[in-house]
Amino acid sequence: MYYKQNQDLSLSKAPNYQKYFHISLTINVIFAVLLLVSFMFPESEVITKTKVIKEVITEKDVILNDSGITAELTKQGVILAAVACLQSRIESNHGKSNVGIQAKNLFGITFHKCKHVAGRHGVYAKYETYRDNIKCYAHIQKRYLRNIDGVYAEDPTYVSKLKSYK
Repeated sequence: MYYKQNQDLSLSKAPNYQKYFHISLTINVIFAVLLLVSFMFPESEVITKTKVIKEVITEKDVILNDSGITAELTKQGVILAAVACLQSRIESNHGKSNVGIQAKNLFGITFHKCKHVAGRHGVYAKYETYRDNIKCYAHIQKRYLRNIDGVYAEDPTYVSKLKSYK
């Protein structure tokens, strides 16, 4: 038992920290041994599991779900983006079809000359990213709306009304 001297020179019981000292000493010895072992073995001899990433993704692509596709369609100015998202689900099952996976073509767009098209996948257009595919879809939609403006409906403001429903 340990005692400590108080201000009035009387003695009182002092806490015994011996148990905590031994625990701390044991932990420090374990860390010292681990540190010593790590210096004894060079890295080439230590077996580690690593995964090598071969592709560098410079730009985050579109997330292939309803909210991700709809958000990108809206960002690109597509009118009625929710309807276009449903169209992508029908055409490619959100990119899970053969054309959706290999050509990154969500809408079944056939090959044509466009700055967003990267190549050909059979009769379909092939894209570098799903974002490029959505940009192409937006470009096609704008061209289509420009062609029907004043021709398609009796209402001369039909296309501008469509554009207001974003």
